[in-house]
Amino acid sequence: MNNIMLDIETLGTVITQIGAVYFDDNGNIGDKFLVNVNIESCLKYGLEIQYKNLKWWLERTNLITWMKNTIPISVALAHLTEFCNKNKKARVWSHYYDIMILEFACYKIGRKLPFHYKRWRDLRTAVDLADLKKEKKKENEKTHNALDDCIYQINYLTKALKVLKNEKQS
Repeated sequence: MNNIMLDIETLGTVITQIGAVYFDDNGNIGDKFLVNVNIESCLKYGLEIQYKNLKWWLERTNLITWMKNTIPISVALAHLTEFCNKNKKARVWSHYYDIMILEFACYKIGRKLPFHYKRWRDLRTAVDLADLKKEKKKENEKTHNALDDCIYQINYLTKALKVLKNEKQS
């Protein structure tokens, strides 16, 4: 598996959930990672809850999957580092926003990103370059559970990569 899809759920710069999935260029799924993060531990390091994010979640409490079995942000990032280091050459795909929040959290607790910056790839850029129109989502397809969203994102990224590879060969 030469790729990792990464997704986080947040309340601003407070991270509530981290998901990651190994996958290959055909979209086959490998090892999965999911942790729920203790909000208080994020606040302790100076991460902040933003009103608009909190309001969004309060209007969708049925989607919240990150309240149980939480662990401190420092432990969550240590586990994510272990997960990402199973293959130190795997590309890490994510939305730009997720990487910036993750990097900020790492900075606040005195850690480095769980992977070298040269491994990171922006999901939206790949989809845009492939000129894929955003497909109409089916109900509950994007659940705002970080692990489920990783799998959802893998599906449309692999379509984009196939388009880009075919155009490159032409």
